Amino acid sequence: MHNRKSHILKVAAIIILLFVVFINSKSLNNPIRLKLLDSSGILLEPFKAVADFIHAITPYSSLQKENELLRNRINLLSRKLEEAKGIYIENQRLKVILDFKKSISYTVVPSQVIGRDPSNWSNTLIIDKGSINGVEQNKAVISPRGVVGRVVEVGRYSSRILLITDPSSKVGVLVQRNRQGGILVGMPDGKCKMIYIALDSDVMPGDKVITAGSGAVFPKDLLVGQVAQVGKEPGLLYKYAIVKTAEDLSRLEEVLCTK
Repeated sequence: MHNRKSHILKVAAIIILLFVVFINSKSLNNPIRLKLLDSSGILLEPFKAVADFIHAITPYSSLQKENELLRNRINLLSRKLEEAKGIYIENQRLKVILDFKKSISYTVVPSQVIGRDPSNWSNTLIIDKGSINGVEQNKAVISPRGVVGRVVEVGRYSSRILLITDPSSKVGVLVQRNRQGGILVGMPDGKCKMIYIALDSDVMPGDKVITAGSGAVFPKDLLVGQVAQVGKEPGLLYKYAIVKTAEDLSRLEEVLCTK
């Protein structure tokens, strides 16, 4: 761009110099010289336009650098905004957990989910707390929304959680509305099923399902989920209900281990 501008200016300067020399030459007749003088203005107008254009684009490189700086600054601010959003969302989650922790009567150990079972044979989580933090085997794991599962393995610094959606999980539960009892079992597709519901029970979709508190693992009256569908097993004398868990177990980031 700079070389092109220099070349145009050199050509314009040479042409102007020739005109000046030619017009000032004493060997020319006066009328001819006057005509050349008049026409020189017309001939030089394109060069003036070129000169004006060059003058207009002279700050282009500096503007380009300024735009690059502004783009970099916008990108930096965008990244900082996204980071701030992530921090805000995390703080909101932790605030919910803290408020929930204050509202319950038993002690819990807040933990971060740091891993998941990669196989399709079980539904388990790995958390960042272990025996050194007071986590114990066969204790309930919950969230502010509902039951998550129970501790099945405890290491010194981490533990494994069996989710209530695992086929080997069993939890004593009640339908909150009519206190109908049953057993909640996990299903291979990641859902839960409440079995052993009396045939004359009026369990219906929308009913909330809570823990019965009959064993030593799960405290009483913890929300498990909501009935999504009711049916009857062929040849059996009880109903079943498909239960949608209150917590989205596939997106957990923090849990609470009961003590």
